[in-house]
Amino acid sequence: MPYKSILKNKETKINIKRSEFIGNCSKVNSEQQAKEFIKSISELYKNANHNCWAYFVTDENREYFNYTDNGEPSGSAGKPIFGEIQKMNLNNIVCVVTRFFGGVKLGVRGLIDAYSKTTFETVKNSKIVEYRNAFIYGIVTDYSQHAEIERLLKREIGWEIIETKFTENVYLEISIDEEKIEPIKNIIEKKSIKLDFLRQEEKPYKVRD
Repeated sequence: MPYKSILKNKETKINIKRSEFIGNCSKVNSEQQAKEFIKSISELYKNANHNCWAYFVTDENREYFNYTDNGEPSGSAGKPIFGEIQKMNLNNIVCVVTRFFGGVKLGVRGLIDAYSKTTFETVKNSKIVEYRNAFIYGIVTDYSQHAEIERLLKREIGWEIIETKFTENVYLEISIDEEKIEPIKNIIEKKSIKLDFLRQEEKPYKVRD
């Protein structure tokens, strides 16, 4: 099933009443990867006052989530970070917000706003994309059918040719979006000598407006 997460972490810094908040997020595929990312950021900013975090992961159809305030008042940090993840309908993501205390207390409401804002800005800067399954096939066809396959595929969306080799026959490696498997396979099967499933990959796509 398609889901939304980030493309690539873009560390984001926000100053609020002399406190510095630093946001980092990562796209992950397991709870273990989420924990490893949290550990890496916590070690990077081991001198910070707080490294608060939250994650939400779906792995083999099971959901895993957790969050912590890491010494901030209860409910003022981890839960707001997790709340932003939920609001943006993100999956397979971990966010860590680091705080260097600047000497001015923000109060619980101020902390909730600060951790929420830092998470939102970090996710936005890291680019939200939609991840979908793509299926990679190897195709062997003769030269006469190669041009016909390309002509027919140009009428469709949801595919791309990864590799082409010209030898005695023509070999194509093609990536097909999950929802376009049947119509595109139908075209290829009629025009190819051999069609082999090679692997499945997860691919990022720009989120539709």
